[in-house]
Amino acid sequence: MTMKGIGASATEGGRYTLPVIKDPNTGLVVSDSLAIAEYLDKTYPEKPVIPRGANALIALFEPAYCSVAYGKAVDFILTKTLEILNDSSREYFIQTRLELLGEMHWEAVEEKSQQQWEDLKKGLDEIDKWYQKSGGKWIMGNAFSFADMVVACRTMWWNTIFDEEQRREFHSWNGGRWARVLADVNAECGTDL
Repeated sequence: MTMKGIGASATEGGRYTLPVIKDPNTGLVVSDSLAIAEYLDKTYPEKPVIPRGANALIALFEPAYCSVAYGKAVDFILTKTLEILNDSSREYFIQTRLELLGEMHWEAVEEKSQQQWEDLKKGLDEIDKWYQKSGGKWIMGNAFSFADMVVACRTMWWNTIFDEEQRREFHSWNGGRWARVLADVNAECGTDL
């Protein structure tokens, strides 16, 4: 079944991307992480992930997080992601990421990626300061939110693409913050990401 076939909306760039949900209770199809969170909060308000009055801040969080956490390490993250893709996905991934990065050759991306592990650590050091300023367990203090899911999803992605040594080092950064955030989100959501 294709995204178009289930009624998913394309992104602004005309592409169909994940995540997408189809609510079996309403039949509604919703694309994009933030739109999904907003829909679920409105439709099932028992346990919201966007605290009341925080919609604007939450909408700004993901792009800010991505820019600060790994904006200077994007070539490294993409190169590591390419390593785990199957052959049928590799060509599409390279083509679309070259367009995104404004590069002509994947070798240029790989070359830049060699120096970016430390950039990732520096970016996450900055995000750790956000958590420290929150005064609580979560990015919004004691309120679990979509922002913590954003961090947990990136952590899960990186756990998948990093080799064992990189994963071990990543989990040790910032006093073990990133592994702990993932474990805390899993506990909060009843998942095992």
